[in-house]
Amino acid sequence: MYFQLYKYISRALGYNISKAKKYLLALEDLSSDDFWKVQIEKRNRIYQFHQEHSKWYQDFSNNISIDNWENIPIVKKEDLQEYNKFNNRLGVDRLNDYVASTSGSSGHPFKFRKNKESHSLAWAKAGISYSQLGIEMGHKEARFIGHLRGAGAYRKKIYEKIKNLILNRHTFNIFDLSDNNMLVIYKYIEEGSFDYIYGYTEFLLSFSRFIISSGSPVLSEICPQLKGCIVTAEMCTEADRKVLERGFGVSVFREYGASEVSIIAIEDKNLDWWVSADRLWVEIVNDEYEPVSEGESGKIVITDLYNRAFPFIRYEIGDIGAVKKSVNYPFLKLSKLSGRISDTIVLPSGKKAPGLTFYYISRSILEKGINLKQFRIIQRRVDLFIFQIVTISNINSEIKTTMQKEAEKYLEAGIVIELQIVEKIEAKYSNKIQHFFSEMEPG
Repeated sequence: MYFQLYKYISRALGYNISKAKKYLLALEDLSSDDFWKVQIEKRNRIYQFHQEHSKWYQDFSNNISIDNWENIPIVKKEDLQEYNKFNNRLGVDRLNDYVASTSGSSGHPFKFRKNKESHSLAWAKAGISYSQLGIEMGHKEARFIGHLRGAGAYRKKIYEKIKNLILNRHTFNIFDLSDNNMLVIYKYIEEGSFDYIYGYTEFLLSFSRFIISSGSPVLSEICPQLKGCIVTAEMCTEADRKVLERGFGVSVFREYGASEVSIIAIEDKNLDWWVSADRLWVEIVNDEYEPVSEGESGKIVITDLYNRAFPFIRYEIGDIGAVKKSVNYPFLKLSKLSGRISDTIVLPSGKKAPGLTFYYISRSILEKGINLKQFRIIQRRVDLFIFQIVTISNINSEIKTTMQKEAEKYLEAGIVIELQIVEKIEAKYSNKIQHFFSEMEPG
């Protein structure tokens, strides 16, 4: 009932999820050869579309022929920040396009758009993938992802509450890793009759460890209709999966995605990590942006085959991974993935918070119109955080005040934010610029 209602409302807003689902399911009837022919045609067509309709992309790509796909320039996050400046259309097209912003987990936050067909296909793909796990869209979801705080995020918070109501889900507070908050969540799930859990790996691991260490019954015992858990955002190792399954008592499946291109890959019941090759053209390249051999790790580069509103053409997502071909649909598996590993924030009060909290601090700053080209937060002491910034605009005293207020809003009072303007931020792990890490001695 819930998802049907969402489909009707979405349809009224121009999102035809049913049509998108029908199209994606039709692709499953194709042979491997026919499937890749269709996808190559889609890949070439979206490139030509942006060549014809975007002066910025035409200049960026140097009008390279479609016959030389591997010579087409890689689009990076900082390039798309420039694209936004060039077009200056975000907000104007809000009624025609889906508009959102990246989390900034790579240190390069920016706003982006999706045309409604592209966003409908992303929703339809999620529905198909979840259904194969026994989870139907509209099943009651315990959702563990972050949300913006404060007056500046008021409209988004109202929107998310309405969306949660329609989609039959409840979003929990993930910014507090205290035992008290864990106990509150545990009791809510016990009384809430949830069908599945979805959320950030780091927080869910902390929640599972709390259940195990407290000797409490696993979640599947207090919530018998619980069907599974889907983890996203940070890396989830096999050891992590065992911890999660031990505390929750259900199967755990890994989802790999990004806000700008939605689900990139998701595991099935056999834990095969299938790539969304029906929506995305995925390449793996080396440091020189040359194709690597099948199964070899490299930079993940993605082309959204349907997004006509934003040029995600050979887009470097910021992660390292590997893919392998398969004889089964959708003919491509993710075999390795590196990146998105966050440290834990330790605060003067003794409270702990996940490093991904700084996603939301950075997004709050973006909402205020402050351009962060690149950023990273380093914890030096329990009360001292170094906020390194590469910016495309002049910095005034307001930005430090804003950062201080946002950090205290999400974390606690009494912490010190030191601002450092730098020309470049070097990668720390797996060639990815981690948004937060701690230099404190473990203890």
